[in-house]
Amino acid sequence: MNQTSSRLSIGIAVLIISASFTGTALAQAASAVITKSFNPPIVVLGGNSIGTITVTNPNASPLTNVQFSDTMPAGIDLITQTGGTCSTLATGGGMFSINPGTETFSSTSSVLAGGQSCTITVSVNGTILGPHINTTSQVTSNEAPPGAAASGTLTVVGGVPTLSAWMLMTLAAVLAVTAAIKMRG
Repeated sequence: MNQTSSRLSIGIAVLIISASFTGTALAQAASAVITKSFNPPIVVLGGNSIGTITVTNPNASPLTNVQFSDTMPAGIDLITQTGGTCSTLATGGGMFSINPGTETFSSTSSVLAGGQSCTITVSVNGTILGPHINTTSQVTSNEAPPGAAASGTLTVVGGVPTLSAWMLMTLAAVLAVTAAIKMRG
C-alpha cells in the first residue's frame, strides 16, 4: 500500500468512526427548579407570613447534593422553620440550618428523586413598611448546572388606625348632632 492510499484509508476510518458517534453526546441533567412565595403576600407592620420554597427535580433520574440558601432582606425578620421535606428522610437526609440572628437559612438534600419536589417553610415578620423582594441563591446539584434563583415579594403596610372607646363615642355624638342639624334645616 502506498502512502497516499494509506492516508486515504485512515481518513475514511476517521470519518466512519466520527459518523458513528454523531448525536450520541451524553446529555447533561436539567437544573433543579426553585420557587419562592409568601402567604399572605401582604401583612401589616409587625405581621407574620409564611415563606415557602419549593425545589423540583425536572429529570427522570435523581439529583444528589441539592443545595440552596436564603437571606432575608431588610424589612423581613426570619423567625423559625415551620415545616418542610427538604433535608429530611424524604430526600435521603441532608442538612438544614437556620440562623434567625443573621436572617439566613440553608438546605442540603442528599437525593431528590426524578420528578420529586421538596419544600421548606419559614415564619417571617414584616418590620419595615413597603415591598421587600427576597431572592434565594441558585439551586445546585452534583449532576446539573446551577439553576436560577427564585424571588418572592412580601409587602408590609401600615396598620388600620383604631379608635379608643371614648373616640368612638365622640364620633357618634358628632355624627348625631350633624344629622339633627341637617334634619331641621
